[in-house]
Amino acid sequence: MSRLDGTLTESIASGRRRVLDLATALPAWAAVLLVWTGGRIVSTFWLALAFPLIGRALPENAIWGNDHGFLNFLTAWDGQYYEQISVHGYPTTLPLDAAGHVAQNAWAFLPAFPFTIRMLTASTGVPFDVGAPAIALLAGLLATYLLHRLVRDRAGSAAAMWAVFFFTCGPLSFLLQVGYAESMFLALVFGALLALDRRRYGLLTVLGVVAAFTRPGALAIPLVLGVIALVRWIRARRTEGVRSLDAFPVAERVRVVAAGVVMVVAGFAWPLIAAHVTGSPNAYLETEMSWWVNFIGRVDFMPLTPWFLIAGRWLGVGGILIVVFLLVSYPVWLLRRSTRRLGFTTVVFSASYALYVFAVSLPMASTPRLLMPLAPLFGSPELVAKPWMRWTLVVCAVLGQPVLVAVLWLLGPP
Repeated sequence: MSRLDGTLTESIASGRRRVLDLATALPAWAAVLLVWTGGRIVSTFWLALAFPLIGRALPENAIWGNDHGFLNFLTAWDGQYYEQISVHGYPTTLPLDAAGHVAQNAWAFLPAFPFTIRMLTASTGVPFDVGAPAIALLAGLLATYLLHRLVRDRAGSAAAMWAVFFFTCGPLSFLLQVGYAESMFLALVFGALLALDRRRYGLLTVLGVVAAFTRPGALAIPLVLGVIALVRWIRARRTEGVRSLDAFPVAERVRVVAAGVVMVVAGFAWPLIAAHVTGSPNAYLETEMSWWVNFIGRVDFMPLTPWFLIAGRWLGVGGILIVVFLLVSYPVWLLRRSTRRLGFTTVVFSASYALYVFAVSLPMASTPRLLMPLAPLFGSPELVAKPWMRWTLVVCAVLGQPVLVAVLWLLGPP
């Protein structure tokens, strides 16, 4: 190596050390804020770059009405339903298509996010297309900070910052600033997992209940609570009569059961509310399945079958084998030592939430955003153990976002 090459290499290495030293010297909240802000600038750039293409690329159903400004662009697709709910509430009569089947409607979307926007717009006078992205931004910042805390407590600061980077700068990070409920749901889920780790069952119950009325999938939280409680009960039985960190007193058991029951009731409440208001017993299920028609036609819902159904329909036996491979490989990866460093709560939640997605959802364009609550897995030290792995993930994160903005937001629906 020539002297010039050696000097250049040393200079690059020195610069990298200075950047790392600066990042580690910042308080955790400041480092999180810095990465989150950078991510939002990048996402805004890609969304702004895609915006002029809406006249040629965006389907007619992506934005209702004639106002196709940038703020409306940020509240397109599902954001339109949230606006409808925020302004007009839910329909008391289910819309039907030409064949008499339930058509797509607002009952597929839960009320916490649009009603929060309604409170903001009513108190400040700002329109929905300003309020929705604003709440999403703030909730996304809170979710990012809670994600950092969740990973840092178990895997350390470096793993937590990598998780924050992939979460805020990754391919789907533009969803943290559009008129979707994802940011709010992620903040509630990460907060609930932290509360569960700290055994703050009152706070856990509140967050779990609100999450149940924000996005589907919140039933994974009481399932995690039940698994952890069962493990602690078994350990307590083994160490009965001995002072132990695994002690599980009766008073705490009562709080756990109460929290679990309340969250489970909240998790099943929305279909009952939809049935009561509309007078149709299967209003929520039929509404959800109206989105399946374009992919597999009209079918009867059966848990644990949707992934096999669509894989077999589109890819035949090969598709079914892919699903089987995922069902085997994902638990194996969760049980690896590196993944288990994220903590028992995170690993059990990652299994429980993935089980929910597999059991009740049909793989489609929206599936990637359904998987966003699994973001704590980005903190697995195994993912960034070697330089080539880090650079590969960074490149995929940075280059993947414009691709998904184009594919999911312009061509969508995401």
